[in-house]
Amino acid sequence: MPARPGKAAIFEQFAADGISYMFGNPGTVEQGFLDEGDRADGLSYVLALHEGVAVGMADGYARAAQRPGLVQLHSGVGLGNGIGMLYQAKRGGSPLVVLVGEAGVRYDAMDGQMAADLVAMAEPVTKYATRVVDPSSTLRVLRRAVKIAMTPPRGPVVVVLPADVMDEATAEPAVPTSLPDTRSAPAPEAVEQAARLLRDARRPLILMGDGVAASGAQRELTAVAERLGARVWGVNSS
Repeated sequence: MPARPGKAAIFEQFAADGISYMFGNPGTVEQGFLDEGDRADGLSYVLALHEGVAVGMADGYARAAQRPGLVQLHSGVGLGNGIGMLYQAKRGGSPLVVLVGEAGVRYDAMDGQMAADLVAMAEPVTKYATRVVDPSSTLRVLRRAVKIAMTPPRGPVVVVLPADVMDEATAEPAVPTSLPDTRSAPAPEAVEQAARLLRDARRPLILMGDGVAASGAQRELTAVAERLGARVWGVNSS
């Protein structure tokens, strides 16, 4: 694979993973890789006027499409504006991959206007947060982010992209992210015990989470609820 700037290679990785939408609110330090995005085929940038809206749109897309929702935010203030909706995405198990721009590793000691520990800001409201510091690992980090976001329990992942690292060349190949198959079935005795408890219940209640939609089990839920005469309540903004 010929070497090319990381800011160009990341769009090859998005194409390899079939990611076709990026929701965001850009800032100046992301100009370099967003210019590359203009030249990328098959990727549409969905502009929002506030970071919370961008994260919210990506959250809805990820839940409906059952695919990674790609978000682009600007450095400290931009990430800060998106924190509230990232919290909601974490609670709802939404598989977001959030790219946060940063001026550069070389400016760490200068306490610049937008300087902040972005990973520390993101950690309380994400499943995983990291920062790319080695140009030769740019695509590997992005694949790891997609894999973590999409592995149950799903959740948002933040990747900080320093501009100077994105300007450096990488020869990494862009290959599709490998996602684990986590499907499983309960033990027969556990199913029998659950059936006995439900059969004998006087006022059965079903609390429905997003796993029902993620599994495509709406019809099965309806059948069980009608058979039991149970009410169904949505939880966690399902």
